[in-house]
Amino acid sequence: MKTKKKKLKKLLKSARHQFDTLQPSDIQKNQFKATYLQFEGYLDLFITIEALINVIILATQGDSYSPPHIKNHGRDIRKNLELAKTLLPFDEGEFLDDLNAILKQPK
Repeated sequence: MKTKKKKLKKLLKSARHQFDTLQPSDIQKNQFKATYLQFEGYLDLFITIEALINVIILATQGDSYSPPHIKNHGRDIRKNLELAKTLLPFDEGEFLDDLNAILKQPK
């Protein structure tokens, strides 16, 4: 029984320090918000959203035609990749690895 309590204590300590990508929303019950998304301001947020939309437009075109309102393909693709990179929950992955190791220890 003491071994289980030690494992649980270790797991809870690990969770407090590494399980922080999503935090409870202050606005909606049973919803979470990403704590790691940061923008330089509203304009940077809007540029990022526009880049997401532009890349989706380009991806769904299916041909080499590029709409004239999409001016900077490279920037849009880069912004999308940067956002996707920030969405990867590496801290949670480390926590889940710790949890897996704890759970696989012999009893």
